[in-house]
Parts: sequence; C-alpha cells; structure tokens
Amino acid sequence: MKKSLNLFWIMTCAVLLLSACTEDNPVGDPNMGSVDATTYVAIGNSLTAGYQSGALFEEGQLYSYPNLLAKQLGSVGFEQPLMPYPGTGELRILQTLSPSAVIISNGITQSIPTNATLARPFNNLGLPGAIVFDAIDESDILTRAQQRSNPFYMFIMRDQNLGKSLVDQAIALNPTLLTFWLGNNDVLGYATSGGVKGTNTGVGGDPPYTMPTERAIFQQVIQAAFAKLKASLPNTKVLVANIPNVTSVPFFTTVPRSVPNPTNPTQMLNIYYRNKAGNVGIVGENDYVLLTAQEQLQKGIGLTPNAPLASQFVLDNAEVSVTLQAVTDFNNILQTEAERNGFALVDVNGLLNDIQANGYSAAGDEFTTAFISGGLFSLDGVHLSSRGSAVVANKFIETMNNAYSANIRYIPFYNIPGIAAPVTVGTGKRGAFRWTLDMQFPTENLHGIFGVK
Repeated sequence: MKKSLNLFWIMTCAVLLLSACTEDNPVGDPNMGSVDATTYVAIGNSLTAGYQSGALFEEGQLYSYPNLLAKQLGSVGFEQPLMPYPGTGELRILQTLSPSAVIISNGITQSIPTNATLARPFNNLGLPGAIVFDAIDESDILTRAQQRSNPFYMFIMRDQNLGKSLVDQAIALNPTLLTFWLGNNDVLGYATSGGVKGTNTGVGGDPPYTMPTERAIFQQVIQAAFAKLKASLPNTKVLVANIPNVTSVPFFTTVPRSVPNPTNPTQMLNIYYRNKAGNVGIVGENDYVLLTAQEQLQKGIGLTPNAPLASQFVLDNAEVSVTLQAVTDFNNILQTEAERNGFALVDVNGLLNDIQANGYSAAGDEFTTAFISGGLFSLDGVHLSSRGSAVVANKFIETMNNAYSANIRYIPFYNIPGIAAPVTVGTGKRGAFRWTLDMQFPTENLHGIFGVK
C-alpha cells in the first residue's frame, strides 16, 4: 500500500555554512611511503559494504569507501559481492523535487551476488548489520542469517571453509593493507530504535537486547580481533576507524522538535511522546525525533498529549546520554587497542563532527550533514552517499599519509556521482511508499547535490 506524508517544516538547517573542511591535496611529489596496497582487504558493516538508500546494490557498491581506496591506491583484484540492481534491501529513490521532494520505494528486494562463486573470500568484507562480535564469531552463518533475519551473512561470507569469521576470511587473503571499521551498529541499533532495542548480552545487568553492547564485551572482542590480526599479519598495515556520533546523521537531525500548526503556520506545536517508563512528555531541546516519526506526525499522532508518539520514534535525553557514552567508551577502546597493536587510527568521528559544524568544501561545491541537500548522506538518512564515502576514503588516505610517510593524492570529487537525480518512476506498485518534504532546493546547489551542471 502506498503511504504519503508532508514534512512541511524540514530543512531550515539546510543553509550551508562556511566550510572549514576541504579536500585540498598534499603538496610535493606523490608517493606511497611504506604503504603496500598489493592486496587490500576491508572488514566492516554496511558503511564499508557501500550500502546506500536502504539497500546494497552494485551502483552504490562501486563507490564504497574500500573500492574507492583500492582504485586510488592501485590495488588490483579487489573483489566485492556485487548485487544486481535494485539489490538487497528496500531501495529508496528520489522521484521529484518540485514542488516538494518525493522519495519512493517499491518494497523489499533480494539479489544474489553476480560473483558469488568466487573461490576465495571477498576483499570487501563489509557485512550489513554486523556488530563488533561478528569480527570473531565462528558460529554457523546459515543459523545466524535465520536467527537475525539477515541474508548478508550468506552473501558476504558464503563459505566458512574460506574462514570461520570475518577476521579469518581477511587473514586468508594475506593482505598487505587492511582497514577495520566495526562497532557502529553496537550503538546505532539502540539509537535508531529510540532506545527500544539493543545489542547487549545482558551480562551488564540490563535485560538482553535493550541497550548498546556492554563496554566490557566490546573491549574483549576488539582485543581478540586485533590480537589475531597482529599475530597472523605482523607486517600488514592496519587502519582502524572509530565510530561517529550517531546523533549527527540526518536520521536524527531532520525532524524538528516542534512543528508548525497546519492551520496556522505562525504557531508552533509541541511534539508529545511516551517514554519507556510509560510517561508522556514533551520533546525537549536535548531529545531527537527520528526520521521514522514523520508518517506518525502527518497523521496527527504526537501533536496532542492524548495521542503521543510511541517511544521508538524519539531518542530522549536519557537515551541520548546512553548513546553518547557508548560512542565515547567504544572509541576509547578502539584508540587504546589500535595503539597497543601499532595500528593507525582513522578519526571518522572527528571528521563528521567537523563537517556538521563547518561543512565540507570540494570540487567547487559545499556539502553538509543535512538530509538530501547536504549531499553526503543517502536517502535513508543513515548511510553515506557516494560522495560521503569519498570523504571517508580521503580521511583514510590522510591517515596513511601521516602514519606511513606517504603522499597519496585524494580521490577527486568530480569523478564521484552525487545523489541520483529525480527520475520518473511508477508509484502505484505494491509495497511502494513515499513521503514528501516541503523544501525548495536553490538551483545553484544542484551541481553539488546531484553531480550535474
């Protein structure tokens, strides 16, 4: 069934700020320093896989940050599990911008990788939905796929004779360069559910699956994974990315904390929600209304105390504190263990915080963390766009330059497509949904957003 809604209040924050972050290349002659990219392998989750706009599909995978890195570093034979369009997931498509932005989806689809018979592990071991424990988990992938309703175990890992865990499959390729970016989902699952679900085991005292992964568990897994990588690959250059502040992404920052009255736009209406304790409150300045709340608000749910939003649509102040503490704890662990093992730390958290505050300048355009108009996040509000992946890839290059006496050139933005321009697509297909965002895009921004002049 098709659903529609109007978000008439969105994007006052879309005004672009002066950019402090740029893609200016280092000076001097290019050189690889001590970086050997002969065989490059990436371990991670959906952010590593190239997942965009609700699905993993080939057109997005081509611009995953590891694939961009492999091409820029001259690493040959870099294999990804390429999913034919429309991929696996629920791909969102921008249908129109005028008079409002309309995003549609034609429901859940599933593709089989075209190179599923590759007789070795994939170089891109980005596993959508993976938590940190998946790095060392040797349990049966079919069982995991069924228990977690996640087909990507079978698509990415495929055959455990190639390696029981993600780390084992990476080691099997004997990489000369390896990147590791896991842990996002250990806090993101909690945050995107409005604090209703989680990835904890229960050993910390909270009921299982209600909080972010316990700090002690996260530390144990990272220590085990890094120790195994170090022992098995003593000469491999390893870069470890940390976890961004999840509340900086559009999924949390797009819907405002109060909305205009449809009958009197000069009047702002409070948003009401019911917290996990069952109490009804008003969304405050330290709470976040999630992108998933928009349809509820369009129906009038959340606009009166008698019909509040359910807890899953709001990350309240207490839950924000839990989220931020988890990000801090996990990043401290990643930094400590990376230093202990001689791995280079890639500060993606600092990068995205800087972009949120100051914007990003590249290829004559300016980008932000705003939904759609910012150009760096895809249409699901959580995952990076192709250009967002290029920004992250360039942060890895910057780290290599600093850590390994290299002078590697950054990936140029003019080679990276923007968000796919609006297309004419039927909206009456079964399972399709859409929402409209009442916001106008200045014509001069179209090049930066869509990569067209």
